[in-house]
Amino acid sequence: MAENLQNQLKEVGSKFENPPASKDALIQLLTEAAAYLSEINQSPSKELLESMQTLMNDIVKPEYLKHQDEQVKILVAACTCEITRITAPEAPYDDDVLKDIFHLFVSTFKGLHDTKDPSFGRIVNILDTVAKYRSFVVMLDLECDDLVNETFKTFFNAASDELPEVVTVAMETIMAVLLEESEEIGEDLLLIVLSVLGRDRKDISMAARKLGMNVIGQCAGKLEPGIKQFIVSSSSGSSNHHIDYHEVIYDIYRCAPQALKKIVPHLTKELSTDKVDLRLKAVRLVGDLFAHQGSTIPKPFHPIFLEFLKRLSDNNIEVRMSVLENVKLCLLSDPFREEAPKLVGALCDRMLDDDESIRKQVVAVVSDVASQELSSIPSDTIKLVAGRLEDKSFLVKKYTLERLSDMYRIWCLKQIGGSILNDDYDWIPGRILKCFYEKDLGLDTVEQVLCISLFPVEFSVNDKVKKWVKLFSKFDEVEVKALEKILEQKQRLQLELHNYLSLRQTYKESDATEIQKKAALCIQSISQCFANPTKANADFQLLDQSKDADNIWKILTTLLDATTSSLQSRNLRDELLKIVDEKHPLYEFLRTLSIKCSNIIFDKEFVKDLVLEIDLQKSDKNKLLTQSCLNILVILGCFSPLLLSGMEENLVHLLEDEDEVIKEGALHVLGKAGETIREQSGESSSSLDLALERICLEGSRKHAKYAVHALAAITKDQGLKSLSVLYKRLVEMLEKRTNLPSVLQSLGCIAQMAMPVFETQESKVVDFIRKSILSCSQETSDKFKESRNDRSELCLLKIFGIKTLVKSYLPVKDAHIRVGIDELLKDLQNLLSFGEISKDVKSSSVDKAHLKVASAKAIIRLSKHWDKKIPIDIFYLTVRTSEVGFPEVKKLFLDKVHQYIKEKRLDPKYVCAFLVDFGPQNTNLEEENQSLKDIIQMCDPEYILPYLVHALAHHPSCPNVDECKDIKAYEPIYRKLYVFFSKLACGDEDGKPGDSLRREDIIWINSVVRSIKRFKDAVDTNMTKNLYAICDLCLSITKRLARNKEDVHESVIPVSLPQVLYTPHKNKENENNEDEKKEKVKEDDKTEDEYKQEIKEDGKIKEIEEDKKKQEIDAEVAEGHTWLAEENALAYFDSLILEANGDVSSKTDEDDILKDSETDGNDVPLGKMLKRLKAKGSKAKKIVNNGSTPAVVETENNIDILGMLKEINSDNVDLSNKFDSSNGHRRITTEAKLKRKSVPNDLTNVSVPKRRRSSSAKSQKRSTFQSSGFKSGPTFNINKMEDDPHNDKVTPGASTDKDPLHKKDSSNIDELELEPKKPVEANVNQKSGPVKKRKRRRISGLAKCTADDTGSHNKDLVGRHIRVWWPMDKAFYGGIVKSYDHQTKKHKVLYEDGDVEVLNLDKERWEFIENEHRPKQLKGLSNSPSSKLGSSKKKIKSSGGSKKTKESTDISPSSMTRGKRTPRKDLKQGKKGVSQRAEYLEIERSKDPDTSMAEAETTTGEEKALSSRHEESSEGEGDSDKVEKLSPVEKQIKDAENSAGSVFHGLILMQILNQNQILLLLVSANS
Repeated sequence: MAENLQNQLKEVGSKFENPPASKDALIQLLTEAAAYLSEINQSPSKELLESMQTLMNDIVKPEYLKHQDEQVKILVAACTCEITRITAPEAPYDDDVLKDIFHLFVSTFKGLHDTKDPSFGRIVNILDTVAKYRSFVVMLDLECDDLVNETFKTFFNAASDELPEVVTVAMETIMAVLLEESEEIGEDLLLIVLSVLGRDRKDISMAARKLGMNVIGQCAGKLEPGIKQFIVSSSSGSSNHHIDYHEVIYDIYRCAPQALKKIVPHLTKELSTDKVDLRLKAVRLVGDLFAHQGSTIPKPFHPIFLEFLKRLSDNNIEVRMSVLENVKLCLLSDPFREEAPKLVGALCDRMLDDDESIRKQVVAVVSDVASQELSSIPSDTIKLVAGRLEDKSFLVKKYTLERLSDMYRIWCLKQIGGSILNDDYDWIPGRILKCFYEKDLGLDTVEQVLCISLFPVEFSVNDKVKKWVKLFSKFDEVEVKALEKILEQKQRLQLELHNYLSLRQTYKESDATEIQKKAALCIQSISQCFANPTKANADFQLLDQSKDADNIWKILTTLLDATTSSLQSRNLRDELLKIVDEKHPLYEFLRTLSIKCSNIIFDKEFVKDLVLEIDLQKSDKNKLLTQSCLNILVILGCFSPLLLSGMEENLVHLLEDEDEVIKEGALHVLGKAGETIREQSGESSSSLDLALERICLEGSRKHAKYAVHALAAITKDQGLKSLSVLYKRLVEMLEKRTNLPSVLQSLGCIAQMAMPVFETQESKVVDFIRKSILSCSQETSDKFKESRNDRSELCLLKIFGIKTLVKSYLPVKDAHIRVGIDELLKDLQNLLSFGEISKDVKSSSVDKAHLKVASAKAIIRLSKHWDKKIPIDIFYLTVRTSEVGFPEVKKLFLDKVHQYIKEKRLDPKYVCAFLVDFGPQNTNLEEENQSLKDIIQMCDPEYILPYLVHALAHHPSCPNVDECKDIKAYEPIYRKLYVFFSKLACGDEDGKPGDSLRREDIIWINSVVRSIKRFKDAVDTNMTKNLYAICDLCLSITKRLARNKEDVHESVIPVSLPQVLYTPHKNKENENNEDEKKEKVKEDDKTEDEYKQEIKEDGKIKEIEEDKKKQEIDAEVAEGHTWLAEENALAYFDSLILEANGDVSSKTDEDDILKDSETDGNDVPLGKMLKRLKAKGSKAKKIVNNGSTPAVVETENNIDILGMLKEINSDNVDLSNKFDSSNGHRRITTEAKLKRKSVPNDLTNVSVPKRRRSSSAKSQKRSTFQSSGFKSGPTFNINKMEDDPHNDKVTPGASTDKDPLHKKDSSNIDELELEPKKPVEANVNQKSGPVKKRKRRRISGLAKCTADDTGSHNKDLVGRHIRVWWPMDKAFYGGIVKSYDHQTKKHKVLYEDGDVEVLNLDKERWEFIENEHRPKQLKGLSNSPSSKLGSSKKKIKSSGGSKKTKESTDISPSSMTRGKRTPRKDLKQGKKGVSQRAEYLEIERSKDPDTSMAEAETTTGEEKALSSRHEESSEGEGDSDKVEKLSPVEKQIKDAENSAGSVFHGLILMQILNQNQILLLLVSANS
């Protein structure tokens, strides 16, 4: 065999020496050669190799290797391929020949694309042989890089899905080996491989892309550096190729993600780049990478994943939208993937995105994923999605509603299929029902969802019943109410539409006009049931004129029929909508109308199965679902009674059931649907009547109540005949005392339902209740019953009797014509007062408490119709019912008050019941506070406050303000008021009470309080001062809770008070009437000239009248002040530690009181210290003083000054030379001392807060006191009034600008022109006469005051005139900045009255004195001594500033005294107030020579200082450099020495000197 083969090879080889001339002969020869070579195995014998040597040499001649014929080329390639196989691993030829051979191979492989070519099989053999024996590796040794590149291109071009697998595998092998064996992969080769990657490539087949991905997958390690370099250069734009590197990354991630590890930072950077386009591409790429099904994100790619999720908060909407879409793809590819929780969590974070399209897309993503796999999304996430039902965008709301219904429908379908699912989605229908209250969604949208998309069409009636029963058992009160509202509007529309259709049928030409009017009314009523009534009305008119109107009305009539099933309604609706296409203008209208007309939600079949479900649930002993069935039946009986027609036998069966719950439900159904059942059946069933009568006589109270209503409903003439028979039997049973609780209940219901029947024997019933029930006594020896807090049976019977009497005055109709209510109110008053109808009736304390509560409930029920008949004393007894000693009983009453006010069945004034209980606190305090807060938020608190003030003033525990001077006695009232106002304060987002009142709240509080102070008590005038005292407490709390302390001084508005509580003072009213009469007489006597003169002086007259009116009102308010408004009382209340829930701690930590003394950056003002120490003194002693107010003031002001000074000195030992703070403005003179000794009551000065004038007052209206306190009703306007009598009062030196110029930011001061060249003038009053310029004096007073130019702007204030706010005085005080200390950053201010204070002005409230008027030099002031009386008078006049300044204010001259509350001038006496006060001081001095001498010395010293200042200020600008004879420090020391008799003056020196100097001066003063 071998010899034969050798001979054949030699023969064939010899033929190649002389090639045949024809192509066919050559092909035949090559075919024989290829066949012979294929038979030789690899590594043959030497003899065989020698035999084929000739063939080997000749076959590679150029004429064969480079032959032009394709078939010849293939055969030559086959032969050479076999030769290379046989000789492997040795190369059979030299390098040049091998290159030609491999070129031939590559050109041959191009034929792989045609699988139908006859030579395809031979090419495949060549390819397979080359791949198997790795012959192509030789190309790498030959450095045939171009040929390698050509090979890759050839394979990619030839790749096809039609190629056999062996071809694809061979190509992959060749390419992978070439890559792996290459020492370095060239860029060109890498680009060839990567160029086939990418999705949606039209120029590259999927087979080529797959081939390239497989090759990359096998050579990932080798290609990784090149891939990284390619991506980096591509992203930087430095490459010349046009390959999308993002697509390359995508394919490489799918086949070899490990090759991309080194580009993770680069890709992460792209996700956060500033270039939106690049960032968007990166987001899409990463989303595609992670969305690949079945793939888990490799650990090295977690940074990319995290950055990808961060792009959900990108500032570009398109980027965020792209991330959401890719997150959706990720979750849909594998809902339970490892990263799913993070993806879902990121979605939840974007639920509140600013853009509505993003929020909508989040809802879409979650809904799509949940619809695919319900268990893949947590229920909490679905509930977050449901939160978008409250979105501000209507589109988001509606879309969320639709998707929630889709998810619930899918969940129901899975249950039908038998899938075991939890109840995580059963809350969705209830949440959809709540959308009824959303204005944007409303009835139309919600009803459509309930009818069409909530339940699957595949649901049977029984499935639907079971689902509704289960759902209803989980509905809350709001959801049930929403369903009732939907059914109620549905019932109304169906009724009106039925009437309209009846009118269309009875239409005749004779009465066409009348019918058209009725039809128009029906259309108007029907339109009101739509979201847009106007459009619905227009559509209705258009429908009536439509050519298809008859067919449409016919279908609608069928839909209205109660016998039409839900399935039939769906089909009819589809038929109706086919009449008009979606583009028709009436399409949406008919779409909505057809739903409203139909009974798709509930139909008659549903009701029948529901009754059967009751028996089924009862047999299963499932009480919850049984009750749910009955509740649904009651609602249907109320709003869809036609569905219950023909169900009489079923209802009788339910009435005879032994289960009390079922019986009660059936009675309730009959009470609601009885009338409709009777109308449909024509007459009531006798068995049904008898069953109801028996229940009225023998059943429980609840059953009797429903039975009476049901009996009246199912019988003719509204039950008068049947109820008359029942009434007689009830009266007989009443006298026999048989089943009294139910009998009394039935009697009360008959009184409500049929008053004519009740009145026939009313006297018998009322007398029996009063004499035989309410007047019965019971021994109270049963202590066990009291300890258990349990009421007796007799007490219950009395309560039932009270309820019967009350119902008799609350009939369903014509309650206002009932008479005899006064007698019932008298009985209730006795019950509220004694706990029994009279004092002689004996009972336990528990029974009395319950009877009081029952009587209070009776009053609040009667108040709905009889509020004007209820006296104020009964009202107070009612609200004080909360003071009963049993917490459970108290809770019953307060819960009822809260419920009635919340339902708007009770006047909000009854909220006082929560605030008049001064007994011990109980465990229900938190619940009571929450109820109080709910009421205050729902009602108008300005309506409640007058009632609350009056109720507290008339409370027995309220002390008489004239008799009781114990400040602690007012703590409970203060606490209750604080609780009330704290509910108004601004709280946090969690709904907790706040600690600051808004400006508008402060305005109305002050308005109501000031109005009360202008009136007197209409019930008991002796309690008027108590009203004023409580008003003072209100003002104190208002100041304490004010967010902005300036709001306290806002102008108030006139308000009207309830006339039953407050009445104006008669004497002032008569005076006003007399003045009006006189003015009228004067008007009649006026001549024409006088009228002309009036017109000319109209502006002046109005101004004078307004000022006079304001002064009168201020005088009235001033009279309403009590001693609780004094400083010591305010300091005591301010020191209390209060909480918004009513807890008050009167034990304040003394250290804490003084601990914050330097928190504002200044030294401790002595006035503040005195205030706090006074508070300590007030709390340390509990003294009940029945004397006058001045006596109390004297006691509280007797402070150990030396001891105080020692205490202050000991506390400040470590603060050497830094105690520069002021104790207060001006000294406590002998005049003040005299006032403390014996100041008459008519001279007592009262502080009046400054009120600011409003700029917008003219556009406001006056307010009136409303009869309703609910916020939904009319309320008075709390804006300012033009004629506000309280807005012109200013304190001396106060600016009339609305906002102070001073701000805390020091940079703002630099912006002001602080030029020391121009004096700053104050705009005091333009009527003050000529004004001189005042030259700024040079100050060289203190050593700390330097002229360092490196100082800040604070140095520029030196020499400027400013006003400083003193909060205790509620006033500004003017002065000049004398110096500035750079170390302490404090200024020294010399006030106009000579006081000196060191302040950190950056932390104080102050302002510049602009356009200051220079006062004339006062004639009476000189350095010469003057008389005592004269000096004192001059001091009083000059202390207030200029004469006109004093006239332009309502503040007395003494109000300039710092550290005291600003006293108020006697407005009635005008200018005489000053002289009278001076005369009074003169009298006091004559009584006390020592005191008058000290006073004279003090005022003389003050006059000298003031005179010196005025003389110097009037010299002119030329003397600006003149040095004073005495520095300000020396002047004040001298003044202090002149008044050495008063130790208190030593404290003033703490403003000027350090502690060592103080001690020395004190020693000299005492000596």
